[in-house]
Amino acid sequence: MLSRGVPAPVLALIPARGAGAGMAVAFALVLSPFFGSAVHAAEQWEDEGPALPGTRSADPVTMPAVTRVPATSAGPGNDSGNDSGNYSGNYVLNQAITGLDMLEKVAVVCPRFGREDARATQLENIARTRLKVSARDVWRAQAEQQPPIFMTAAQARRIVANAGGCDSPALAQWRAGAQWLADTSAQVLAGEAPADRTWPRQAALERPVRITIMGWQRNLDRVAVQVLVSNEGATPLRAAFLASQSFAGLCTRIDALNIPMAAGFLPAQWADVPPRGSVPALWTLDPSCKPEPRMNIGGAVVVDQGKGPVYRRFLLRGVGPAPVQKPTSPPPS
Repeated sequence: MLSRGVPAPVLALIPARGAGAGMAVAFALVLSPFFGSAVHAAEQWEDEGPALPGTRSADPVTMPAVTRVPATSAGPGNDSGNDSGNYSGNYVLNQAITGLDMLEKVAVVCPRFGREDARATQLENIARTRLKVSARDVWRAQAEQQPPIFMTAAQARRIVANAGGCDSPALAQWRAGAQWLADTSAQVLAGEAPADRTWPRQAALERPVRITIMGWQRNLDRVAVQVLVSNEGATPLRAAFLASQSFAGLCTRIDALNIPMAAGFLPAQWADVPPRGSVPALWTLDPSCKPEPRMNIGGAVVVDQGKGPVYRRFLLRGVGPAPVQKPTSPPPS
């Protein structure tokens, strides 16, 4: 079942026939987190933390090996001295590399998109710090595998054509999905998506925006979650939530006020958050959702500080009712 909110045109990017083994593997790696059930994601976050599909740990450093690239396939330039050329045993690292590779292949077809140098450098720094390997060397080694595990140049051209060209909205959504995969995988790999943040002591997310969940309240026949999005920096930014990734307990049918809940990966609408300012958001749960006294609340937020969208996951455990605000006594007459 597809996640709610995933735009139908994205499905048209997948070739209907003639896909080889490389295409099958590449899209299996990428489209499974794109289109995984939001209910399953909510259950997995509650039980295991913010690990990507197929993982069992929120700390990727301790994850068991998934695959190994033979040492003979290591590419040139492996000067790290830590066998990074044959290291591909970390699922989250592989997911981040897959997202970057897809973006790079499409950028060759559509040069105006540019290279993902900033994301690649960030992943390299994280991999060297957390895994003591070079992400670039792992990427190079995987790119040399036969049959290909990444999509080929010909397949990238077909994706662009099926989407309607470089300027099409469908391709923009496709690229945003690959950016989401690369960014959130790097976030998990860096240890910045912990599964043990608890209400009310901690924020659900600290950067690039601070997301504070104040608690939930009843509003007639619906439950509403009070969320505060804060910009602690000196640069204005805009933000939106992703509907397909958002949940409160087991409820995934959520409307939002003030901060939009985007239907796809690239928001059509944004909310401006001023420097050193905050915007309160209200998540309103569908009436069919069963209220829970304590809920794990999480999702994904996309932030743009003027340099393009950046995606982050967030999670807060055990969110309870918001404190009752006592009315202020009127001044004496």
